[in-house]
Amino acid sequence: MNIQSNLQLVSKLSVFLMTCILSGTIQATGFDDPDSLEWKFRYGLSDSEYHAAWDDYKKAGYLPIDIETDNNGTTFSGVWQKNTDNRGWASYRKLTSDEFHNKWEEYKKKGYRPIDQDAELINGELRYSLVMVENKENLDWVSRRNLTSEEFSKEFAQYKTKYRPIDIDAVEVGKTMYYSVIWLENKANINWVELRDMTPDSYGEKFAEYKNKGYRVAELDCYKRDGKLNYAAVWEKNESGRAWAALREMSAIDLRNNWLKYRDQGMRVIDIEICPAKSGGGTQYAAVWRENDSRYDWKGRSKAEKILEDYAADAQIPGVGAAIIRNGKIVFLGGAGFADKENNLKAHSGTIYRLASVAKAVTGTLAYDMEEAGIINLDVKTNTLVNGLGTKHQHTVRQLLGNMGCVKHYTSDGLDDNATQVEYATAKDALNNHLSGKIKTNSWIISGCTPGTHNYSTHGFTIAATALEAKGGSSFSNLVKTRIADPLGLDTLRVEKRSSPDATGEHATINSGANKVSKSSFENVSWKAGGSGMESSALDLARFGDGVLRNRYFPQATRDILWSGGTKNGQANGWQINSGVTQASKGGDNQGSDSHIRIDVVNGITVVVLTNTNPPPVDTSSITSQLLSLAIANP
Repeated sequence: MNIQSNLQLVSKLSVFLMTCILSGTIQATGFDDPDSLEWKFRYGLSDSEYHAAWDDYKKAGYLPIDIETDNNGTTFSGVWQKNTDNRGWASYRKLTSDEFHNKWEEYKKKGYRPIDQDAELINGELRYSLVMVENKENLDWVSRRNLTSEEFSKEFAQYKTKYRPIDIDAVEVGKTMYYSVIWLENKANINWVELRDMTPDSYGEKFAEYKNKGYRVAELDCYKRDGKLNYAAVWEKNESGRAWAALREMSAIDLRNNWLKYRDQGMRVIDIEICPAKSGGGTQYAAVWRENDSRYDWKGRSKAEKILEDYAADAQIPGVGAAIIRNGKIVFLGGAGFADKENNLKAHSGTIYRLASVAKAVTGTLAYDMEEAGIINLDVKTNTLVNGLGTKHQHTVRQLLGNMGCVKHYTSDGLDDNATQVEYATAKDALNNHLSGKIKTNSWIISGCTPGTHNYSTHGFTIAATALEAKGGSSFSNLVKTRIADPLGLDTLRVEKRSSPDATGEHATINSGANKVSKSSFENVSWKAGGSGMESSALDLARFGDGVLRNRYFPQATRDILWSGGTKNGQANGWQINSGVTQASKGGDNQGSDSHIRIDVVNGITVVVLTNTNPPPVDTSSITSQLLSLAIANP
């Protein structure tokens, strides 16, 4: 795959992922280097895509802090941060020199200051981007553009005592280099270093030198000089000790993988650069990250990451994602291995996996949410809600949820129950048509069984989901979305709608062992949506579990009833509880998945681990147990 096709693939991925950025407690200690805040990052966008993102983020209360232009003005990237103090701002792209000057003057008179300005050759003409913000700090500032190297050096000597550079840009026109720079009053007396026209090797040497001296990269630029890749950078003394990272010479895939790795760790992108490739042709990326969340400093983080890395290596699974939440606070996010090995897409906490039988816990929670809302009585006979059930279907909906409805599970080989590629829009459609409608007949009731006797059954949840549809007046998939996912902003927790084992967006591939299953072998799971047909990221499933634990769906009295009924698998309305109800959990596996959620009620900890293969040599329940122990030991 070449760089351009990589860019197209990854830019599509970024559309979903950018809605999932999380931060810890918001602390905007300073506009130019806040400790923590919400942020957005997009790259590889067309002009129309960038404009749509810009408009959406403006409406959501974000302002741009970095704009990059590439591919002769057809591709754009950017970083936004939450406008925590509601300051005024303005940003523009592809300005002529006169247009730039006019906007610069207009907003200077309004009391704004520039934070980002860039120049790009588009069709042989220099075009400019500009971001200016309300100067609430009332700091002195200077900005210059189109400086020759000699002019830059003179101004450097003039301003270096009172100011510090916060933005630097360079562009080669013909054989002449032109530089732009923004100087900001250095009231805090931050120690800094600025260097430009560095070759990749010299930049690497200076990077190591200043890192060892306690400096961080605060601003980075890359450009052609004499036709070769060069760098300019600003280092600042990292007095706060907050973590940072800076990487360069990345492909679009590398950028995507590192962005998500650092995001999981609790870092945000503060600078994105589109660079000429070191080889001389094509495009590469450079980026700078800054610590943004307390989970970066969690004492158990490195051990948790190693648990996942060792698991992915030892179990030879393609990929794994995990999340730990303690009383509503995200403690750990991580992944190891690949969501899509063919395309080198690494797994992370936002990768979407099949949930397998963990879906039963979601369905049980949905049913109790609907009962709490007065929509359904779970103790009525299911045959009063679902038409066409055989006379031997004497179970209640609550009994189905507790795997006590006497409904059969899979046949001995399982193939007759799974081998379908049919997509069912509703649970009712699945019940009436899957296996030629046999699930609703008397033949699917266990002979001699009395309702209330535990018999684990995925098929029973298809009947229960149909009953929820009947009373909810909507498809089961929509009930999951509107009543379980949307209230907590769980954008990935859904009934699966998928027709291929291939990775799409942030969906992991469907694998058997280490290899992706063939399209002809792919199994559609919509027939068992309520019992084994959902999907989610590890992060969103953990947020769901934390929501149940902290009574976000219904009062604790209702939760206590949900988590009751017996300690056998799925007996607690789709959940499994221990004898003291100190833990609630659920695991499951089906084609291309092994999934587990574990909730420690006493310590308020929710742990989720999801994989994209079945069977793994070591199931995910052992990993949630290890991560839970680690979380308890490192509060």
